[in-house]
Amino acid sequence: MADKFKNETTILPGSFGARQVKLSRLYPEVANGVHVLLLHGVHSSANLSPYNKFRHLACILAERGFTPWLCETSRRAANREVYCDDVGGWIMEAFRGKSFRNELDDCAAALRHVESQSPPELWIWGFSLGGIIALALACGEGYAVGKVILSGTGLVSMPEAERTMMPLPILSTLRESVDTEMLNDIRAREAVAFRGSNDAIFSDAACRSLLEAINIPRENKRYYVIEGADHSMKMRNGRHDSKIMDEMLSLLTDQ
Repeated sequence: MADKFKNETTILPGSFGARQVKLSRLYPEVANGVHVLLLHGVHSSANLSPYNKFRHLACILAERGFTPWLCETSRRAANREVYCDDVGGWIMEAFRGKSFRNELDDCAAALRHVESQSPPELWIWGFSLGGIIALALACGEGYAVGKVILSGTGLVSMPEAERTMMPLPILSTLRESVDTEMLNDIRAREAVAFRGSNDAIFSDAACRSLLEAINIPRENKRYYVIEGADHSMKMRNGRHDSKIMDEMLSLLTDQ
């Protein structure tokens, strides 16, 4: 589907490893003026390869006239296929030594590039840790943000996820780097949060609490539960389901 849209990938200076931030863009046939910066979760990727979930999201955004930008943060050159099912081994090879501040700096570089295009309207859509970064990018002075969108993002993870994930690269420096006071300074007009009902990382209460803490008028905040979806928004009741992305986009736009 991505082949029907003109696309380009820009390499920006990164903060870590190979020091490359890959920023991919699709051009809708008829643009509606809204540019959407997509931010992946921790130790993840966002590109136009055939099986990347962000490719599908970018395509359905472009079909509706949005201009999507996929930000893939910097990492060490490491072939994930070599590690087969050893995801932890690949994470350490690719991200050992990377801090949350590095990750934020990568995404900030992507945002500056998008802002340089002077979009009439800008949305930032982050998944999991990308949602925390979306909030950090949408606070303080700077380019006005129409919507900040969170998918599978909460304040405190469930106990098992806390135990196994928080010592990993990037996450191990998260709490020392993020001041929740930033939620008082969000400059977005609207905030939207999604949670999969089968999310095993963040509870419903954790996701709702984060949305409630964002200091914008209550009437400008929306919360949706995607039935059967997992934390990554890729699986529904144990099966891959690309329609999860379609469902979220419809809830965002069909108002």
